[in-house]
Amino acid sequence: NRWSWSEWYSNQLSYLLHTKFECRHYTTRPRPKFLACDWEFRFRSCTMKKACVTIPRQLTPDKVRVSQTLLKGLVDSLWNNSKSDNVFRYEISGSCLRSVPGQYQFCADYNEHRFSKKRAAHAISCCNQPYNESLFNFNKLKDVEILLEVLLSDHAECVSFSMENGSSLVAVNASPLSECHILLLPSPKRCLNQRLTLDAVELGLSFAISCSDPDTRVVFNSLRAFASINHLHLHAYKCSASLPIESAPVKHIIDCCYRLVNYPVPGFVFELQTDTVQLAKSVYTAVEVLQAQDIPHNMMITYGDPCDPADTADVPEPVLRVCLWPVKPSDELPLDELLFKPAVCELSGHVLLHDLELFQTITEPQIISTLKLNAFEEEQFQEIADLVKNKLQNL
Repeated sequence: NRWSWSEWYSNQLSYLLHTKFECRHYTTRPRPKFLACDWEFRFRSCTMKKACVTIPRQLTPDKVRVSQTLLKGLVDSLWNNSKSDNVFRYEISGSCLRSVPGQYQFCADYNEHRFSKKRAAHAISCCNQPYNESLFNFNKLKDVEILLEVLLSDHAECVSFSMENGSSLVAVNASPLSECHILLLPSPKRCLNQRLTLDAVELGLSFAISCSDPDTRVVFNSLRAFASINHLHLHAYKCSASLPIESAPVKHIIDCCYRLVNYPVPGFVFELQTDTVQLAKSVYTAVEVLQAQDIPHNMMITYGDPCDPADTADVPEPVLRVCLWPVKPSDELPLDELLFKPAVCELSGHVLLHDLELFQTITEPQIISTLKLNAFEEEQFQEIADLVKNKLQNL
């Protein structure tokens, strides 16, 4: 029984970390048909200060069905334990969500503190701005803000504790937009700027799948697409609502690559079909096209509807989607016309707002109008899509 395993693991984790662990089953969204599996645990010691977990680099759709509750439970528990360490800039008391009536059913989310109390953003002038050690970076995080070390393994088949050290880190986001909002830091000691790498895409995919929680989204904002810190990082956060991007219709381009149809902002959708390594290569190939053209972009990894429902009889529902949007430079947008910042969450349909009146009254046409300010025209997007297709043909 899946949940008896979760309860058993909950008790073991609570003992090891000396903290109360709560295992919650989110039922507000459709869930993949995960199967139960046995665990092989390897612990450093009962008094470990920082755990290291091994995450499989390569997962196929059949292995995605296997529940990986260890990672989700560990991250949730450590994040909640951080509340007593006073690492957060404000208290998160639960999301205030509102479904906006209309065709897309956008999700409005009220969070006044994230906009007024978050760390000041870096001044950004280009998509490949060099890393600047003198500015804030994630190597300056306090030790209590680091939750886990992560080691991507080519040989592991499931998540497990590792006796080795991991080069990547999981850290709390001191200005969270929701419960368990964390940062994924791919090899922070390498001091890379906020420019996606293949390793970073692989880390995001492996983390999203290994959490086995459709409420968890992994997201990325490039420079000039509302990234605030110029040090390579992705976000992972929870939202219990379904988002429009997860059911948005698509049109096939090539292999696992599709394009959005009848969506306010044109973009690409990649679907897990063979394995995560191949998916990461396809996504990163498209990202390289955008980087070469100095085009800002946003990415979300989430679970959604199959891109070709008739062809997915053997694939669990929902399937993993990677959404990639080429966008206009954020520093060139008309600020007086923006009702909100159209970053990655907003592009997916999760609209973050800090004004209570706007949260209560915002309409679908207003959201679409703001999103379109950030969007390429169809002709411009088609030129980008042709470049991506040609690059993927040679992959």
